[in-house]
Amino acid sequence: MIEEETGAASVQGTSDLVAVVDDDPTARRLMRFWLERTGYRVAEHDSARSVLESEGELPTVACVDLGLGEVTGIKVIQHLRARDVELPIIVVTAQREIETAVSAMRAGAYDYITKPLDRDRLLLAVHRARERRQLVINVRRLESALTERSVLGAIVGKSAPMRELAHQVQRVLESEVAVCVSGESGTGKELVARAIHAGGQRRRGAFVAINCAGIPESLQESELFGHERGAFSGATQMRRGCFEQANGGTLLLDEIGEMSLSTQASLLRTLQEKTIRRVGGSGEIAIDVRMVCATHRDLRAEVEAGRFREDLYFRLVVYPIHLPALRERVEDIPLLVGHFLRTLTSDVGRQVHRISPEVLEALSKHRWPGNVRELQNVVHRSLLACRGDEITLADLPPDIRELGLPSLGLSIVPNPCSSTNAHAEHEILPLRELERRAIQRALRATQGSVGKAAKLLGIGRATLYRRIATLDLSRDVA
Repeated sequence: MIEEETGAASVQGTSDLVAVVDDDPTARRLMRFWLERTGYRVAEHDSARSVLESEGELPTVACVDLGLGEVTGIKVIQHLRARDVELPIIVVTAQREIETAVSAMRAGAYDYITKPLDRDRLLLAVHRARERRQLVINVRRLESALTERSVLGAIVGKSAPMRELAHQVQRVLESEVAVCVSGESGTGKELVARAIHAGGQRRRGAFVAINCAGIPESLQESELFGHERGAFSGATQMRRGCFEQANGGTLLLDEIGEMSLSTQASLLRTLQEKTIRRVGGSGEIAIDVRMVCATHRDLRAEVEAGRFREDLYFRLVVYPIHLPALRERVEDIPLLVGHFLRTLTSDVGRQVHRISPEVLEALSKHRWPGNVRELQNVVHRSLLACRGDEITLADLPPDIRELGLPSLGLSIVPNPCSSTNAHAEHEILPLRELERRAIQRALRATQGSVGKAAKLLGIGRATLYRRIATLDLSRDVA
């Protein structure tokens, strides 16, 4: 039976490394002979010191003799497990040392074999240890993939920057550390804050978000801490502020860099004392919230410029998380477009399942200053403009549509007002020449199809035929 199992491993060409640690040269060489014939690579160690000083490749499985002289096999097991916690270790021991082998199993050993050595027992133990290690690796990979998907929640993306973002979010879920999410406008900072709340210990509490940039300075403290009835003109009843609303949950201070210096001072006191005082009130109210702030500004630079308090900075920016711009994760654009096609269909009232390759090319070339929010708007606009079941270049905004058109190089007719083919960007051309070039470009992009070219140009088919005749461009029509 063991012949079949280990033989299968050999046929598959396994080159897994097995470490053999034994001060008995006969036992060591015998184990090496059996293992190498089965297809394994073997690293021999004749002492505990040899193992402790080894800095080479980590083995897949280790076979460790317990009787190693001055340094016990238990110490070697602990050292190997410290280097690789998932390393399966097989204890090699004499029959009379079974109790010691049990102690080794408690220390983390996977299995044990007794001397005198039995070939089948050794190979079966190594084979099973190798299979277990591979199973653990596969489970870890699956857990990692599921974690990335669940941690980011509604955030779409599988690129390397997004995987790193998932790892950063994962690190802060089981703690109460204050998190500062930074990134350009439209990158999804609030979505990250919601993911931190949903995956953290306060998931059963409220999530409250306040945009500091959208509140007049005179009302910022009222919005944060609430106010009592009659505190100011228009305060006809008591109102609970964001801190009270988020008590037991998470409070997101979005665009924290826009908060006034006077409100920053009040916020600092709240974070230090863990209490608030409503505007117009005299009593202290205990609060317990998880703080997350977000900004598109460089808060460190704001501190140096005197626009943001340094003591508040160190209270809020304990664990910074930076969101990548969309142009830094272009490979996520097809996934995002597919997501928006599914989520926006209810607004347009029909299904659009496809986009042309030219559209994807154009989208990947755009710089996206508005990031994911801008992409969502472009897809929404294109869905409304689309008349079929596929989004084409004609459905895109003109500035992005242009990126999907092929370059015409020297095929453009020279400007009769210029003696060269090179035209400066500031050169003013006759309208007729501009029209000629636009039509030529559209015809070449559509391989001479007048109907498709008319769509790109935003004019009727009959109108385009008339302009082709007027400008003597019939030779460009396929």
